[in-house]
Amino acid sequence: MNRRELLARAGAGLLATWGLCPRRSPAEEPGARPIRLGLVGTGNRGRALLEILVGIPGVEVRAICDLDDANLRQAAQIICKRGPTPELYGRPPRDYAAMLDRGDLDAVVVATPTKWHCRMAIQAMRAGKHVATEVPAGFDLDELWELVRTKESTGRHYMLLENYAYMRANLAVWNMVRAGLFGEPYYAECGYVHDCRFMLFKPDGSLDWWGDWAARNYGSDYPTHALGPVSKWLGLHEGDRMEYCTSMMTAPRVLKQYAARRFGPDSPQAKIDWALGEFVVTLIHTARGRVIRLDYDVNSPRPMLISYLIQGTGGVYDSREGIFLEGGPEKWEPVGPYLDRYDHAYWRNHREAASRVGHGGGDYFVLRDFVEMVRQDREPWIDVYDAASWSVLYHCSRQSIDRRGGSVEIPDFTGGRWKDPGWRKDHMRPA
Repeated sequence: MNRRELLARAGAGLLATWGLCPRRSPAEEPGARPIRLGLVGTGNRGRALLEILVGIPGVEVRAICDLDDANLRQAAQIICKRGPTPELYGRPPRDYAAMLDRGDLDAVVVATPTKWHCRMAIQAMRAGKHVATEVPAGFDLDELWELVRTKESTGRHYMLLENYAYMRANLAVWNMVRAGLFGEPYYAECGYVHDCRFMLFKPDGSLDWWGDWAARNYGSDYPTHALGPVSKWLGLHEGDRMEYCTSMMTAPRVLKQYAARRFGPDSPQAKIDWALGEFVVTLIHTARGRVIRLDYDVNSPRPMLISYLIQGTGGVYDSREGIFLEGGPEKWEPVGPYLDRYDHAYWRNHREAASRVGHGGGDYFVLRDFVEMVRQDREPWIDVYDAASWSVLYHCSRQSIDRRGGSVEIPDFTGGRWKDPGWRKDHMRPA
């Protein structure tokens, strides 16, 4: 039996060992405890999450909050198709703080612009609610530390809604890594390259929140879609952690040209001096001497490319090329057969339902796990330590750019607990 056959058999056995054979999710069990939720942020993203949440058995969305009355009405219509009319919260005195005062909410989902994620999550936990936020968790270093400390002091659960970790290929590769398919992993690449210029301006030509951010800030400010999956593959915070990084960024070019074409060369928009360059590349060194390359570009005129690579002592997975295993054919093999062999139970059991929602089905599974986090009263797979460590790459990359590519220490939000590979053994994991 050659190495590839041995690994294939081992992988099949591990599917049963890890509980990846088809089984019913607790959310589908008759009589499962109802989960009562509040949602803040009912714009496009919030409504997309809401469409999924109201379809999960046992979920009741009892309150929604937004500064925009039209967004609130649209979100209420979504809820009313499945259940009772929710309470609406907008401006003071019936605002977010008033919603948190309710005694009938188990948890809150935050789907606002990023600059409010940390602050609203902290408020929710202090009000006794579990919480999930959209990505990233936040930008400010002090707020990220406060997020971690608030979670620890209140005993509430926090989950980052990083949906890319739940995509079919990414969960299957997680299984492959745990089965030893690639040997010991020591290098990874990940990249979020997506032309998001359409998000810069509102219909009236004023800057939207995304555009206002790009005009004032720079660095790898949206790292979690790329970094989340490879962090799980590498087992970060379970025997290893990101230790320091170095970053470089191209000088801004494209956005000024884009604004001039769209609004005219003499328009106020064309005169904006953008802070965010087109391409930011960050190299991350871990405590165990492994390296991650993180690429980020949301401004360049090019097709979307979300790429991943994991290199180990016995082989490599590259989302752009395929799989190569030492001892096998001297060429790239297609990923398809490996996805089928190492497919995660989530996708084996719920592929049809997941395929109907956004982000490659990731939205479906990340929200189901959030509901189970609340129902089971357990720490989630993507916890506050992951959220803070991934999100702080914005702060660290900006510091490194300011230092002409100098290395910057990445904070240890776990307080050294990462050194014990089993310290999170009781946390939820996709199963």
